[in-house]
Amino acid sequence: MNIWGIGHLFDSALDFLNQQKPDIINLQEVWDGKKDNLPSGFRGLELLREKLDLPHFFFTPNVTDNRQEGRFLIGNAIFSRWPIVQSETTFLEDKHPFNNDYLDRRENYPYVPKSLQRATIKTEDKVLNVFNFHGIWGKDGQDTDRRLEASRKIVEQIKERENVILSGDFNVNEGTKSISMIGDYLNNVFKDDQRKNSFNLRIKGFDSGYAKAVVDFVFVSRNIQVLTHQMPDLDVSDHLPLICELEV
Repeated sequence: MNIWGIGHLFDSALDFLNQQKPDIINLQEVWDGKKDNLPSGFRGLELLREKLDLPHFFFTPNVTDNRQEGRFLIGNAIFSRWPIVQSETTFLEDKHPFNNDYLDRRENYPYVPKSLQRATIKTEDKVLNVFNFHGIWGKDGQDTDRRLEASRKIVEQIKERENVILSGDFNVNEGTKSISMIGDYLNNVFKDDQRKNSFNLRIKGFDSGYAKAVVDFVFVSRNIQVLTHQMPDLDVSDHLPLICELEV
């Protein structure tokens, strides 16, 4: 789920996540503010750690955002019921590593550093390789050289590993080469659902380009059985959440 950082729905998103009683959550646009007087979304990481019944987490900041309210780390987070025994982050572009002096302006959106998180999670009897990704922003969701190169780097990370779960806001549409490259190695859980979009159109607008954009995905290794999967149309973020029940 792209939790939409400081969007006004953060409290609703947190309630929703708790209701699901998940074992693992992959989140994008998580903020890590430290002051108690800040709105809840600014303190997202702190509140997620406090309110979720998931004791293990891995946070990767991609930028330090400079705002009137202060300086804030923003990035991706994996939460787990089971121990994270190993973790690593791969920044996908040498030209755009972690940015410690980011300004939130539309012209800067395409150059927000993007990283791929990997958490090795040890359950009672299995080892899972959980990947969390937030893709390169652009004015449309079509293939670009940068997006294709990001997919190639993802493939390098996942192709030799077992029990892979990869999810995130890829910022590129279903049906692109960027997505099909990953689908050559993993099952695209929502591929046959004929989704029209993966955004909350209450926020994005029904007459916007977002109404025809499917950019949020879950991929799993071939041996993982998908018992159920759903994308409920809920008003908890500017994206719609993806929920999967998996058997490894």
